[in-house]
Amino acid sequence: MKIIELTYEDNQQQISNLLEKHSKSSDPNIPPYVRETISLAAYEDDIYIGGVTGDMVWNILNVHLLAVDLNYRGNGLGAALLKEIEARARLAGCKVSELTTMSWQAPHFYQKQGYAIFGEIKNCPVEGETKFYLKKIL
Repeated sequence: MKIIELTYEDNQQQISNLLEKHSKSSDPNIPPYVRETISLAAYEDDIYIGGVTGDMVWNILNVHLLAVDLNYRGNGLGAALLKEIEARARLAGCKVSELTTMSWQAPHFYQKQGYAIFGEIKNCPVEGETKFYLKKIL
């Protein structure tokens, strides 16, 4: 046996193939392991002011990144971006959305948007900070 580096995309595909085979052997009713990405951006007069990215697998939306330019915060743009990615995921058949955020980032923002904390890692990445895991039924 040897372990080598492989491009992220190629390795992702190989891992997906293995997971697919395992899933089908465990339960033939499990849907295919197909990852679909979503990437939305907001502009004001041709200036990028925010965006959100995520992917969907097995009817679950995983929100990866969401950010709004400091000059545009507090005006509902973050909520609008999140609402739009959720709406697109819902149309694609997603039943739940999940994400992570850090204590100094936006846990309260996501809770206002209907997300509930279901897990946390304290003192991560440094003493006194927490990584939160949140979910929302779509």
